[in-house]
Amino acid sequence: MNLSLPRRVEPELLDDLAADDARAQRSRRDLRRIHRAMATLTILERALARGTQAFRPHTLLELGAGDGSLMLRLAQQRALHWPDVHVTLLDRLDLVTPQMLDGLRKTGWSPQAAAMDVFDWLASSDDSHFDIVIANLFMHHFSSDELTRLLTGIAARSRLFLCCEPRRAALPLVGSHLIGLLGAGPVTRLDAVSSVHAGFRAQELSALWPNPQDWELHEYSAGLFSHCFLAIRKPQQ
Repeated sequence: MNLSLPRRVEPELLDDLAADDARAQRSRRDLRRIHRAMATLTILERALARGTQAFRPHTLLELGAGDGSLMLRLAQQRALHWPDVHVTLLDRLDLVTPQMLDGLRKTGWSPQAAAMDVFDWLASSDDSHFDIVIANLFMHHFSSDELTRLLTGIAARSRLFLCCEPRRAALPLVGSHLIGLLGAGPVTRLDAVSSVHAGFRAQELSALWPNPQDWELHEYSAGLFSHCFLAIRKPQQ
């Protein structure tokens, strides 16, 4: 059952905590545990396999990459099929450790971390294009106006875009209130509920994507709690 409530975007507690705050560090550990419980990696892999049937990616950008742990797991799964990928981990905070970068290098990928606000990235003179842009539990932080601006910038810089976000529905909302059963701390417990209220349903992201005639768009529920959006640029005629 989908919630009929409109999206409600509110600041989340983690966003206002310093990177070295013990509560923030615990919350990021919680998120790694939640990713495994939600089978996020499997969801991303299936979508990427679907979206890259016609090409092999060489460049990849993750928005809101956090500490890079999810990307490392993805690289460990995909590097055999996608060798020599240059991956950029963009996040407002500088959270990617040298050990995480070394782990990515061991897969055969070439990583770099960029500590930058996503809108500063959009406004920068760097017009780099990426085969793939990924965002995970990131897009729901933005209002519709911000999303329109962000999606327009992503579309101009990518061949494929994939995001995996909270689904705004009854079951995920119930699950968000029970996240403490996974051992989540107080910051994560509060933020999880806010995330569902700010999540997506139906074709909300597709409606904001620019020039949809040039893209193959897929927007769908994934697993018990996730909502995915996949945009694949159509070949030029």
